[in-house]
Amino acid sequence: MSNIVPYSFDGTNIRVLEIDGEPWFVGRDVADALGYADPTTAIRSHCRGVQKLHPLQTAGGRQEVRVLSEPDVLRLIVNSTLPTAERFERWVFEDVLPSIRKTGSYTASKAPLQKTLTRTQITGGLLLLRSFAEDFKLAPSALLGGYQRLEQQIGVPGLLPAYAVDAPASSIAGSSEETKSAAELLEIHGVGMSAIAFNRLLMQQGFLEERERPSSKGGTKKFKVCTDLEYGKNLTNPNNPRETQPHWYVSKFEELLELVLPAKPTVATA
Repeated sequence: MSNIVPYSFDGTNIRVLEIDGEPWFVGRDVADALGYADPTTAIRSHCRGVQKLHPLQTAGGRQEVRVLSEPDVLRLIVNSTLPTAERFERWVFEDVLPSIRKTGSYTASKAPLQKTLTRTQITGGLLLLRSFAEDFKLAPSALLGGYQRLEQQIGVPGLLPAYAVDAPASSIAGSSEETKSAAELLEIHGVGMSAIAFNRLLMQQGFLEERERPSSKGGTKKFKVCTDLEYGKNLTNPNNPRETQPHWYVSKFEELLELVLPAKPTVATA
């Protein structure tokens, strides 16, 4: 059972649905309010919750639209560069959600996500972590621990992307292992192949995939993402936080080579 609750933020309609006692936001409405040029790509890139589609009556007829949970709304907010993003955040978590809870249909025991930290405090915490990491040469695992504690303070489980793990998927949680780029590791292992050709093989066999993001100059820009976290992880691109750069675990690269490279034909002996 669901009810549509209409809201308006700066003239933009934000539709909120109550589904099984929980609020779900129409994804396109939120992305439009936050200034994303391509709402579909923004939702696909930033939202990590379980995808939920809901039938709604639109100008084009009845359609299945993507609706977002509270954590995914927060992910869109923190990734928006629009100056009004902070005000939109306050509007959602201080006005919209409390008003829904007052109806009694939403679980009152759930506190607003942003009661503990504001967007400004979150940004300050991130800057402080990065400063500590640079000044004290923190190990990647220590920095990851700091991000995890900040995530707990925000109150949004699973906010960190799945690739924010500093060891192979089979390793003990909290351990840290060295990673390098494909070009470096191919050279170390004496593989006579370019990183471009190797990436092509990785994509063919499902270890790597290509994704798109909106470009500031219009259109889209492609980047690659490691999909098998047993063999690699994705580092944030220092030139653009909306992109990742795949790195591969040094200890697992030889095994990865055996899986990816074509087997050499055996030579029959007389």
